[in-house]
Amino acid sequence: MQLKKQIKAVENNNTQIGYLNAKITALREPILIGVVCVVILIQVEFLGGQLAGIMISLLFFYRALSGLMIFQGSYNNYLSVSGSLENIIDFENELKVNKESNGNKDFKQFKDSIIVKNVDFGYDETDGILKNLNLEIPKNKTIAFVGESGSGKTTLVNLVGGLLKPKKGEIYVDGVSFEELDLNAYQSRIGYITQEPVIFNDSIFNNVTLWATPTPENIKRYEEALQQASLHQFIATLSKKGETMLGNNGINLSGGQKQRISIARELYKNIDILILDEATSALDSETEKEIQTNIDKIKGDYTILIIAHRLSTIKNADKVYMMDKGEIIDEGCFNDLFESSSHFRKIVELQEL
Repeated sequence: MQLKKQIKAVENNNTQIGYLNAKITALREPILIGVVCVVILIQVEFLGGQLAGIMISLLFFYRALSGLMIFQGSYNNYLSVSGSLENIIDFENELKVNKESNGNKDFKQFKDSIIVKNVDFGYDETDGILKNLNLEIPKNKTIAFVGESGSGKTTLVNLVGGLLKPKKGEIYVDGVSFEELDLNAYQSRIGYITQEPVIFNDSIFNNVTLWATPTPENIKRYEEALQQASLHQFIATLSKKGETMLGNNGINLSGGQKQRISIARELYKNIDILILDEATSALDSETEKEIQTNIDKIKGDYTILIIAHRLSTIKNADKVYMMDKGEIIDEGCFNDLFESSSHFRKIVELQEL
């Protein structure tokens, strides 16, 4: 709303400046001729001036008037961009005020656990998206978050990933709060896989490594990532192997292959935490099962956070948090929740698991 008001103000300002320029351009010549006539009249009638004196006076007047017109033109040009300059200055000030703070406590590796303590979160327009959340995420455990759309699953994971800041409460990583932690270093140890994987129009190697130099060390990491994502057999069937071009947005790949490329890319980064945000919801059942098998293979090697609507993907999770309206209403392993939570059991039955 504020941006719309600023745009409207700039448009009104530019309109007024356009009218002003048109009037000045139209009136310039008549005013100039009128002033010249007045100067000649004063010289002849009141000062008894001669032609030579009149011409000199007109010469000085013309020079002064030209300078005045140049000044007027420059001032009009300034007015035409003044609204934009004010917007840019306001935007820079807003960036400074809302600059993300970053602690100085270095983070090299995830060692123990992430603790969410008494956390509330809400945007300016909406309060109470998350309410008094408390949970612990141990290292190398697979944690799942389930619930209806809008229950706060993605918001909670974004808080854990340091993308959002809680309005109330604290989040600790290995006993260090986010206020003290170097979030850039922490986030470099997180892999994030979304429902729609991003595939570049480049080779498989560059898609996985993000254009890393093919040194022996990088090639070894690349091959390990392919193994973990179960891509090595597929790539072995290609004539150009890792140099195969994938086309615009991976047009030469199936949905499952795209998702495996995305998984391999995150694993190549040498991460500690892997976040899967509805990573298999757009896939068919057979491909989803294959991707789930790949995820199960790396279970225990990484801390895995899964956001899921399709509960078949979280059967092997170490712990499942059931969320509703920004609160954790139940928790436990899949089988325990099926026995203790009527809400969870209803969802399982609806999906015919």
